[in-house]
Amino acid sequence: MKPREPRQKVLIDARLRHETGWSDARILNISRRGLMARAPRTPQRGSYVEICRGTHRIVARVVWARDGTFGARAQDMIAVEAIATGADAPPAAANLNDERRRLPRATSPQSQHERSRRRARGLEFAAVVLCAASAAFLVFDTVRETLSRPLAMVEATLAQER
Repeated sequence: MKPREPRQKVLIDARLRHETGWSDARILNISRRGLMARAPRTPQRGSYVEICRGTHRIVARVVWARDGTFGARAQDMIAVEAIATGADAPPAAANLNDERRRLPRATSPQSQHERSRRRARGLEFAAVVLCAASAAFLVFDTVRETLSRPLAMVEATLAQER
């Protein structure tokens, strides 16, 4: 098992954005790849959050949540010392958390259910069309075979009479 990165215990106030909007949060510990924080509205496990402290922005995925506290793994390396001391983030061009990066869209269980349902309906429709096409081909082949025998016999009889 890979050893955990060292965490620095802190008490840093920050702003938290998740699927329910913005709220206050407090960072309790921080490492180069993640953090633990406390918030009044705990984000759900698997959702993406954005944590803002001064000019620093951390985009992370929640890996666990319970009792108002959660742990999140950051998409980019976190400038631990700069956040802990309150130093400003480097200019946008050099910032690892580039402003163009967007917070991934959180999907609710209802929207995932609807998307899965639409996909299943599409697959069901494709299966029905494939079965109908196969049945139509079999019917065509059976009718062709049934009618070709008598027509072949009539053709042979006419050929003998000439």
